[in-house]
Amino acid sequence: MKIDTSRIENYANMTPEEKLAALEGFEFEAPKPDTSEIQRLKEAVSKANSEAADYKKQLRAKQTDDEAKAQQDAEEREAMQKELEGLRREKAVSAYQAKFLGLGYDAESAEKAAKALQAGDFDTVFATQEKFIETAKKDAVAGSLKHQPTLTGGAPVGKETVEDPVVAAFRKSAMS
Repeated sequence: MKIDTSRIENYANMTPEEKLAALEGFEFEAPKPDTSEIQRLKEAVSKANSEAADYKKQLRAKQTDDEAKAQQDAEEREAMQKELEGLRREKAVSAYQAKFLGLGYDAESAEKAAKALQAGDFDTVFATQEKFIETAKKDAVAGSLKHQPTLTGGAPVGKETVEDPVVAAFRKSAMS
């Protein structure tokens, strides 16, 4: 909204500083809202809302039993479809989990890897595989050390150690 400078006396002959001071001191009345227009708009909105509600009631009344049954059937079909997808997902996870358990995974890792594989999260699958391989390597090393034969006195592995008579005599004399 522009300020009507014709309402300020001698505005055209003022210096810029005087004009600024006059504009800062200028007071004008804000226009009052037109309440009749606001009321008219509120009534129009209210009327439109009530008409919409009436049309909705008429539509529901006109809807036949066949249409209602068709809508209910569609909703039931959608629910069954969702359930079927869930069951297929669970079946795939179970099959993958059984295969991972067959490879030697522990139950928790097998379940985690199976769910990730079914969901397409290959980063998790590879991380689980890496962890499994590291554990398998450690177990293999521990198993080989466990089954390693003990040191012998120079006799071939698997044969009974025969002690040299000279060494036996020396041990007896050292102990006495």
